[in-house]
Amino acid sequence: MTKRFLMRLGKTPFDVVDAFHTLDRNTLGTNNGNLVYGAAAHKLFSTEGTVVDATHYTMNAAMADRVNEEYDGFILPLANAFRPEFENELLRTAQFLERLKIPFLMLSGGAQLPLDGDPAALQKMEPTVKRFARAVLQGSSRLSVRGELSADYLRSLGFDDVVVIGCPSMTLHGRGHRVEVPETLALGSAVAYNLETKDPFGGELIQDAERHYRATYLPQEHGTLELMLWATAPYDDADLRLPLDASHQQFAAGMAEFYLDAYPWITRLSEMDFSFGARAHGNIAAILGGTPSVMLAHDSRTLELARYHGIPCVVRGEGTMPDTVQDLYALADYDEFNRGHGERFDRLSDFIHENGFEHIYDPGQEAARADYEARIAAVQFPPPVRPTWQDRPADVAHRHAVLQERSNKQKKQQAALRRDLGRLQSTSKDELAKLSRRLDEAEKRAAAAEERARAAEQRAGRAAKKAADLDKRLRAVSAEAERADDRSQRAVRVPSRVRNALGRLGSGD
Repeated sequence: MTKRFLMRLGKTPFDVVDAFHTLDRNTLGTNNGNLVYGAAAHKLFSTEGTVVDATHYTMNAAMADRVNEEYDGFILPLANAFRPEFENELLRTAQFLERLKIPFLMLSGGAQLPLDGDPAALQKMEPTVKRFARAVLQGSSRLSVRGELSADYLRSLGFDDVVVIGCPSMTLHGRGHRVEVPETLALGSAVAYNLETKDPFGGELIQDAERHYRATYLPQEHGTLELMLWATAPYDDADLRLPLDASHQQFAAGMAEFYLDAYPWITRLSEMDFSFGARAHGNIAAILGGTPSVMLAHDSRTLELARYHGIPCVVRGEGTMPDTVQDLYALADYDEFNRGHGERFDRLSDFIHENGFEHIYDPGQEAARADYEARIAAVQFPPPVRPTWQDRPADVAHRHAVLQERSNKQKKQQAALRRDLGRLQSTSKDELAKLSRRLDEAEKRAAAAEERARAAEQRAGRAAKKAADLDKRLRAVSAEAERADDRSQRAVRVPSRVRNALGRLGSGD
């Protein structure tokens, strides 16, 4: 009998979506790093006789009943879920989980914190995080997280059932995956790099890579995809050494490559000699391709993953940041990664098993694994996206950019309206729920008061009856006492004839 699992994904690894629809439908979740751990999680649970469907990032309480009817389990792969920008989605997910009756588990969530782990920025959303954590623990044995900083954050909120399992992306090739590092990196070697566009840094490294190596920029987020498709300018005050403007040679010469699917992205990185950057999954994709990579850790997300998985990293702000690719390559030590990968894989495997699920690397799943990999190999993935506007007349490219910017403005306004409406609806529902609870409590108090009043009336009635009985008995006793007194008085009274006779005797008559 076929089992059906539902998984929180923008798309499955078998879904092919072109670049324009990818941007419009947000199938990447704004960052194609989501494709990497999504592909690994999808493969992990695609066991013999199991079909894994994607939610397409749709999640709300109203769909829970249908999911309960149609699916046998729900899998919730997450990344940096505990961040203010994700609060509304986290709340909707909690409301959905609260109504689930089928088995489910969360697969590795994470908190977005600064390097020192200070959770002050998350204080306002603590009620939502707590509600989400309680909802997860209703169906899962523990809360699984990516690293110790996220674990410490949840423990600080009072949740001790936490296990660190790293990122599920590292399971893509099973427990035996390794990365071998050649002793040297020759000048002119193929080097890939990635960039954190919201907090760009590393200009010296990128400049050195551009000058002395065959460098390829592999961007990851929507803003750059839009730049490559429409020639927009999403980044203000861009450092000209960084690929943040259309004038940068990575765009002007058509060198940058944006991947819409995890497998061709990993394959491309397997062809590189070295990779570096501040994006966690840009580096993990290289590692999955067997290419040595060094992570530029700049926040808790990147730091805790690097620490847990033994990924070589440079921590921003700690010591001197290398400014040449050669200096950075010298730090690419994968002994710890190779030594502990199997143990870390087993820890994640144990967590899956303790929640009643199987995975594709379990004994007996060899045929399922071979079939899955054959199906992936048969997919005709689209080529990477490169700048589409290079050969257009400048006025045409500018016109398209202006139209796209207008469209984006409208989308942002619509999104803001939807968020406001969602907050109002959520607030209304919460207020109604509070009023309903208050009404229930008031009705309970009124019922209790009425019960107490009835009990008091019954006690008063019994007391009145008892008092009446006592009064009746008292009157009867009083009457009896009066009669007894009268009899006693009569008994001691001297008859008049005796009194007269005594009188005569006294008088001598």
